[in-house]
Amino acid sequence: MSKDSDQTQTAPRKFKLGPLGSLNQVTKGLAKTIRAMADGTLDSQVGARICHSLGILRSCMETQKLELLEARLNQLIEQRTGMKVINHVPRISNDDDVESYSN
Repeated sequence: MSKDSDQTQTAPRKFKLGPLGSLNQVTKGLAKTIRAMADGTLDSQVGARICHSLGILRSCMETQKLELLEARLNQLIEQRTGMKVINHVPRISNDDDVESYSN
């Protein structure tokens, strides 16, 4: 009697993140990566690199969104009050001195 099974083993699925065009998609990609590391589909070192990269991408996308919101708010303030909004943004020089300049 043979102990070989008639079932064929399937090759492990290749890990794919999917689209990363929006903040929500990047968040889903992070969750998918963490789940793949937890169930052993993805090596933890490779997963950590992917998570780090996705975290940086998420941070960039959040910054871009905040800048767009700030510009829109300034536009609305100007329309409402008729006054030009001047932003004071702290700038850090090489000497770690904080200077203020307006955009």
